[in-house]
Amino acid sequence: MNQKNIFSVIAAILVIQGIVFYLMGNKLMADVFPNLDESGNLAAAMLGQVMGAMSITIGLIAYAARNTPQVLWAYVIGFSVFSLVSLKHLLVDNINVPMFAIAIQIGIVLVCGYLWMQNKKVQST
Repeated sequence: MNQKNIFSVIAAILVIQGIVFYLMGNKLMADVFPNLDESGNLAAAMLGQVMGAMSITIGLIAYAARNTPQVLWAYVIGFSVFSLVSLKHLLVDNINVPMFAIAIQIGIVLVCGYLWMQNKKVQST
């Protein structure tokens, strides 16, 4: 697979994830924070909708930049930070972070890191 195909898949995953966060925010937040009351769950769901909008935005940017190798470093660093924060919430803060989300984040880091290293090899020859 080439960068264009990989970024198209990443974009699709991020847009679908954003739609899920937006449409199923109440259910997701009730699962993530089971001890919240109704008003707390509503506030968390609203923040989930913001995260959903950000996920859709990043997905659209990934699709628009699918032919641009200069964005690979940003995806590696950005999704590394995102993955580390998610793992901190899971392991330290005891928040029920969805494992599929962590798997997606780590997968994006690995794929973009691989593409970044491949692109550096091509540029150096």
